[in-house]
Amino acid sequence: MNHQETIKWKTKEFLEYSKNNILLCEGVNDGFYGTIEGIPELFSSQCYELPCSENASVGMALSASAYELTTIICFQRVEFALLAIEQFANNAAKNNFLAGGNRPNPCLFRLVIGRGWGQGPSHSQSFESMFAQITGLNVFMPVFPRDSRYIFENFINYSSPTISLEHRWTHYAQDMKDDMDTNKKSYRVSLGSNLTILGTSYNVLLGLKVVELCRKRSIGLELINIFSLSEIDHDLIKASVMKTRKVLALDLDDRRYSVVSDVLCNLYLSGVELASPPVRLANKGDYSPSSPKLAKEYYLDCCDLIIAVCKILGLSDEERDELISEAVEIEKTCRSDVPNKEFSGPF
Repeated sequence: MNHQETIKWKTKEFLEYSKNNILLCEGVNDGFYGTIEGIPELFSSQCYELPCSENASVGMALSASAYELTTIICFQRVEFALLAIEQFANNAAKNNFLAGGNRPNPCLFRLVIGRGWGQGPSHSQSFESMFAQITGLNVFMPVFPRDSRYIFENFINYSSPTISLEHRWTHYAQDMKDDMDTNKKSYRVSLGSNLTILGTSYNVLLGLKVVELCRKRSIGLELINIFSLSEIDHDLIKASVMKTRKVLALDLDDRRYSVVSDVLCNLYLSGVELASPPVRLANKGDYSPSSPKLAKEYYLDCCDLIIAVCKILGLSDEERDELISEAVEIEKTCRSDVPNKEFSGPF
């Protein structure tokens, strides 16, 4: 079961559990990328089409959840939620605090990060650091099916709302293995002793390609998924970096005031000594171009990560050239404008 199918299954389970659980969506009958396809027909009295009035919609969901009508809201893109940022900052996170802990309002906001065909600069931003700065919100960036399972199974137990920032291209991901070291904060996706790679969202899948490429040459890369942005497991990250003493940190969006900047700052303040300066990578520009060719040059790819890994580890020119050549071959098998061959439609 891939990520998309898992979200659909958990949504159905959520609605089956109680008549007081409801689903609100802009485009409720369009299937929301296959994650709720057919569900509105099965639960017609619990699924509602939202008007294009995001501030009011978020306020309605928050109020409903404060009175035991638990809600899930789906916005087609993260940018739509910006129209309700006042609700998130002033009401969502503070409601239970202002009520002295007597009015929890657990609800889930599924916000989708776009990339590629049909997106351009207007629909490919993620804003994860902005949401993570709002005290009281539970902010997650799922990559694998098990990440979304955790979110769906736990958001109803929180006293404040949860935001799930779903990168559109992670919807096709599969769980790696049954013994994946996972918890709600951050977790290791792969073990290694030569270098620690820190990442979120789709960059974790990109990192996995590099991990496999290096593993063939007995280069051990430890990849950590920073799954929860509101409760980062700094101890886990510190333990990994103390072992490898080398860090490659990947940001999904803009480099300024970013998630990995905060993680690197915490490492520095905790006194971790590195064998070489940390390297931080992010998208190469302010906004994603609409042109597929230009967009391909804007986003990180395997070659970018391989070049950074070789530099950090001090590999020879021959080893670097061979790894880059192999990374180029991997990139040739990847579609630059859509996540995979099964993808259809501009969203």
